[in-house]
Amino acid sequence: MADPNAGGLRRLRDHVLHPHRRGHGVRLAIAVVSLLVTAAPIERNTVSNIEKEIFEWINSWPGWLDPFLSTVMQLGNLIAVPLLAVAAIVATRRLRVGLDLMLAGTAAWFLARVVKELIVRQRPAELLTEVILRGPPATGLGYVSGHSAVAAALATVAAAYLGARGTIAVVALASTVAMSRVYVGAHLPLDVIGGAMMGWALGSLIHFLVLPKLTHEASE
Repeated sequence: MADPNAGGLRRLRDHVLHPHRRGHGVRLAIAVVSLLVTAAPIERNTVSNIEKEIFEWINSWPGWLDPFLSTVMQLGNLIAVPLLAVAAIVATRRLRVGLDLMLAGTAAWFLARVVKELIVRQRPAELLTEVILRGPPATGLGYVSGHSAVAAALATVAAAYLGARGTIAVVALASTVAMSRVYVGAHLPLDVIGGAMMGWALGSLIHFLVLPKLTHEASE
């Protein structure tokens, strides 16, 4: 006699072992490990020489880049999340895409605030000398960067619905958001790398838990 539960178990197994789901699971694991790696060397009142050198290099980029980088930087702002979600719904006519973006971006912003309280790290201007501040000084703690986390989470979610070129574009934008936070003097390099890893993890987690039906297959 056939097991009445066999069909349901088979569908569950196929869902869990779906190749897209496995890929998101691998990316989630890599992102979480990378986040822990960036958090491990952080000390409250000191900055390593290599991180200091990288910060000073990016922070000293020419001033004519400011309008461009400061504009792109706003893609990591919490206010940008619902705007981008609505734009995605209008562009794709798929509510699911907008909901995924909204969930990922909002979760990244608030989780970053939690991590800031767990791993207390000051802003660059309080840890280093001769920091170039562009715009109003950032307040609060530094690790992780909320802007970087939001941008990476949005890029990770969006990439699952895009082809190769679209994926490259959104990753480039998220990377620019991260570098812009260093450029304006708001964060140290590990702050934005940690934020990016957190956003990558959250985006991958969303796709792992609820397998997306992709609008396009990524080009090989």
